[in-house]
Amino acid sequence: MTITTVNMSGTNLGNNEEDPCVTLEDFSDATVRFDGKEEPYNHRCRACGELVSSSGEDGDDDECQENERDDDTFGPHDPAPVALNWVNHAGVSIDEEDDSVTLHISVGDPRGAFTLTVRRIPVDADNPELAGKLVMHVPYTGEPTPHVPLADLHPGTYIVGS
Repeated sequence: MTITTVNMSGTNLGNNEEDPCVTLEDFSDATVRFDGKEEPYNHRCRACGELVSSSGEDGDDDECQENERDDDTFGPHDPAPVALNWVNHAGVSIDEEDDSVTLHISVGDPRGAFTLTVRRIPVDADNPELAGKLVMHVPYTGEPTPHVPLADLHPGTYIVGS
């Protein structure tokens, strides 16, 4: 699996004498793309490194050339999950209008994602105690429509998909 960072725009980085400030426009788009072999090849053989299915089949030759037996034949692949094969999508959204940053991580249905958002309460908010404060919205157990069900492990940590 290859993780590639692409499409980083904005090279000003505050080095322009006319406008020394870095703004969101300087980083208008950042994309992280996860490339890998399609299902069912979401495991890698511990012995030879070949991409294989969870059962150890690689689609061509199901014998591992690094797993030699006493009778000069080769044994099966030894599959181990590929790192990050559980991620459908991960990204960050910046919203100047809402004064917020949101992290999206999809591990279940690729049409949805867990989101963690930090945003600033407007300074003219009705509640003066909250005005100008940062708040964080996180997934929680018992959500009415969760991306994937969660179970509490300890405060702030959940078991995903339970």
